[in-house]
Amino acid sequence: MAFNTDLGKHRKKLERNGYLHLEKVLSNDFIQSLNSCGSQIIASELDEIAEWHIPGKKRQYLYDFSTQSFFDAFREGLSGIIGKLAEEIIISERHIKVYLTEAADFPVPHKDRHAAEFTIGFPIYIPQDSRVCFFPFMSRNENTEQRAVYAEMPDDTKMERFYADDRIVKIKGTVGDMFIFHGSTVFHERIMPAGCMILYIKVNTARQDPLGEHASMMEDFNKRSEVLEVA
Repeated sequence: MAFNTDLGKHRKKLERNGYLHLEKVLSNDFIQSLNSCGSQIIASELDEIAEWHIPGKKRQYLYDFSTQSFFDAFREGLSGIIGKLAEEIIISERHIKVYLTEAADFPVPHKDRHAAEFTIGFPIYIPQDSRVCFFPFMSRNENTEQRAVYAEMPDDTKMERFYADDRIVKIKGTVGDMFIFHGSTVFHERIMPAGCMILYIKVNTARQDPLGEHASMMEDFNKRSEVLEVA
């Protein structure tokens, strides 16, 4: 089991707002998996994805679903809130992001790549002052690029002052919570991110896998099955 509740009851609210914060919805097994990954990263026992390192912002690590049954339970849990069959859900990204101490406190908001129909964040460690921010008053046009796109800001914009706008939705979150939003249409960003550790899983139902991370996971599951059969 990945979730301890039926996420489907929140689907209409997600459709209406474009973003949602759900508290204490992860199963104990899922929380244990996140904590284990965090401990491995701190102990340098997990390899960083070198090509996804963003200097001055964050390091990234590939999250591994431990078993086929856990992966199946994860997609089944998401199917209710997404409104699609579990087998239609493609994982386009599964990265644990660790923000560097030099990361900007108030970055420019962005939208995720086109393959992020839904972006789901699972906090592992969030410092006291950090918040994920959503901008419901900004354009909801879909990002059709397979790369993030950033909001166009006037050159003289004071970003700290920009983030003082009361219309911005700011959420802290803690381990056991999740936030889900339309990644390719909703502008979002994290403020005061230094030291944050978060698993981001991005999914779609259009069979888009630009990083090959869904495919590589399924290949790995198949290899494990072959080993079990031989054994």
